[in-house]
Amino acid sequence: MEVATKKLMMKILSLFVVATMLSAAVLPAMAINQVEDNNEMEDIVLESTDERCVIVSVPLNVADEYQERINNDPDFARTEIETALLVLNGGARSLPDGHIEYQSYMYIDDIRDAVDSYSGKGTFNNFMTVVGWAATAADIKGLIKLSGYASATLLGANILGTIFSWAQQEREQWWINAERDICNGDISSVRYTIVQNTSEYPKVWRVFERMD
Repeated sequence: MEVATKKLMMKILSLFVVATMLSAAVLPAMAINQVEDNNEMEDIVLESTDERCVIVSVPLNVADEYQERINNDPDFARTEIETALLVLNGGARSLPDGHIEYQSYMYIDDIRDAVDSYSGKGTFNNFMTVVGWAATAADIKGLIKLSGYASATLLGANILGTIFSWAQQEREQWWINAERDICNGDISSVRYTIVQNTSEYPKVWRVFERMD
């Protein structure tokens, strides 16, 4: 009877731990989505380059007008990009004006943890040692499989705590290259930031960027 009771208590404890982990994963996503839940918004890719991807969220009732101006008014598009993007100010890049709602980073340790947690401790270091710590894009595709994720974009979205559809605005190859360059030490990380804009719209900026 005592053994059965102990087993039951262990099962209850395991369920509690799992529930706690799920809550930790879900609550940040709920916080990230709060702005979107309160308003009907549409996401528009403002700029997508090798260095960064900027997504803006605008109210549905002005989304078509905003997209048209971005497409047809070069001066307006340039002004929006200069405002939204990391403005060069004395050589230092800064985020657009507004309240930072959320910010996270993907470092090499995060990629290592994802791989090792799925394929066993030491898998990441062993893999990188075999490729001479100079991984190619093809090597990263193999490393992604060892992490248990279906794509580099999914891995990045999970580590950064963002929704896949937002991360997916940037092409898969961008994520492969970014993760390759993190692993090879060419960049330090990828940073993801949500900024609430102080003007009427866009309401939200979402910025994915490679960090030196």
